[in-house]
Amino acid sequence: MIKTKNILKSFKKQSVLNGADLEVKKGTILSLLGANGAGKSTLTNIISCIMSPSSGQIFIDEEEINVDSYKYRSKVGYVFEKPIYIEKLSAKEQLEFSAEMYKISKNEAMERIDELLDFFELPKDNKKYIEDYSKGMKTKVSLAMALIHNPQYLILDEPFEGIDFLSAQKVCKLFRDMASKGVTILITSHQYDVIADVSDDFALLKDGKIEFTLTMDELKEKSQFFSDNENPVKSFLENEMRMKDSKEVISFLK
Repeated sequence: MIKTKNILKSFKKQSVLNGADLEVKKGTILSLLGANGAGKSTLTNIISCIMSPSSGQIFIDEEEINVDSYKYRSKVGYVFEKPIYIEKLSAKEQLEFSAEMYKISKNEAMERIDELLDFFELPKDNKKYIEDYSKGMKTKVSLAMALIHNPQYLILDEPFEGIDFLSAQKVCKLFRDMASKGVTILITSHQYDVIADVSDDFALLKDGKIEFTLTMDELKEKSQFFSDNENPVKSFLENEMRMKDSKEVISFLK
């Protein structure tokens, strides 16, 4: 289980998070939704322990953690909004480096790397550097890095950027299989059509707080007012994401 309690975060005098309380139950997939600038990446970075909150607490399976919780980091796979990799390496070399960082034995690493390169359809040779990959291929490298050590938790900030729909569906099936085995997964994504079927719960971050956490069935019930729309749940979520002072519906879920 991942849980945050009253997370506040400000940058200079700008308040981003104003008491965000979020819970991701063990073995489930939660999609964190919100408008651009709502603070989704800030919250996931805090949960990832690469950024400290101004105040508040983060718990993993009832144990409080912080930026010094290195043992926790070894259990987590990350995909950041701005992926971190060495652009002068190939996908294979980057995964070899990641496996070494996680202290995975050489034989296990070779087998795991081969599996991930096959799954994500990434090149197995070293002829091309990551810097020359397409956006979708770079995202796949980030996902492979997040999975290299068989993590117990996944924190994924826009993990489908640049990936075609069929590949995204393949990745979602993998996530569902992992969740069924007890892995806890937090996803932020604008791609509603991708996350709609894979997520157990949906949380909306608005005005620096978690507005609600609902299942798909609960979302369908709340979206009855939009029943005339082609996708009432999507319309409901877009409506909920409106900025307080704006009368215009901004479509964030493409």
